[in-house]
Amino acid sequence: MQTISRGCVMISLVVAFILFLLYVNTFQDTQKYESRNTNYQKYAFDTFDIAKTNNNAHLHTKEETIETPAVVKGKGNYKLKNPNGVKQDIISWSQYGQDKFLDKLFNKKQNGFFVEIGGYDGESFSNTLFLEKIRGWDGLLVEASPFLYDIMLKKDRKCYMVNACISTSLPTMTFVLAGGITSAKETLTDMHRRRIARDRITYGKYANWANTNDTATVNCFPLLQLMKILGRTNIDYFSLDVEGAEMHILNSIEWKEINIDVFTIETDQHRDQILKFMRLKGYKWIHKLRGDDIFVKNKSVE
Repeated sequence: MQTISRGCVMISLVVAFILFLLYVNTFQDTQKYESRNTNYQKYAFDTFDIAKTNNNAHLHTKEETIETPAVVKGKGNYKLKNPNGVKQDIISWSQYGQDKFLDKLFNKKQNGFFVEIGGYDGESFSNTLFLEKIRGWDGLLVEASPFLYDIMLKKDRKCYMVNACISTSLPTMTFVLAGGITSAKETLTDMHRRRIARDRITYGKYANWANTNDTATVNCFPLLQLMKILGRTNIDYFSLDVEGAEMHILNSIEWKEINIDVFTIETDQHRDQILKFMRLKGYKWIHKLRGDDIFVKNKSVE
């Protein structure tokens, strides 16, 4: 009888141990799932259902098709490294004071609309953050680098954001990742290639320069397609800083269907060509701030 009892006890212990192992394994799997889900939800930004307010537009998500841009609308919590700007005495995030110049040019205009091509991380050297955060503007940030775009999303601005490139002739472009001077291989000049090699040594240790030995192939979309998604054809201010691809973007704009009042364009490369192009498009050159030239459409800003 005692032998039978011991046997029953041993069997019970073995069964209990097996059940314990199953429980631990299930718990670990659950924790892994919850951890993944938490990480996803942490940066799950609201997407604004544009279809409800604009019958001709629709906001797509990445899961639908790679042929439609995944436009994201931030909540406006502004998780910024420098919430009051990077200057000592004024609120400003631009590299050379572009935002303050524009604020004066627009006479402190409220609730305007911008497009920033080359949005970087959404904060550093931003020409549009002041207009959005202080003057209540809305707009669209376009950033080709998927790594910088992820950083941008975590800043949680309230504007629209998209990881894409602008083109009417190319479905995709391949980008050489190099922090703030990331550039498309299709438009990369020898001068800029040398700059990437030089700056990689100096800045490669910084987070925004992660993956600098890599390239990324990015889907391109016409600007008009993005504007139709947002239900807009009028842009108050257009910031263009794409490390040598400026002429490619300018040639891709559907000028007859989109109205743009003011441009700042980085002109470190192809400046003469850009000046001539903008003049032919009916824009007046008004000022140069270090690497940027500023253009105003005739009679657009009083």
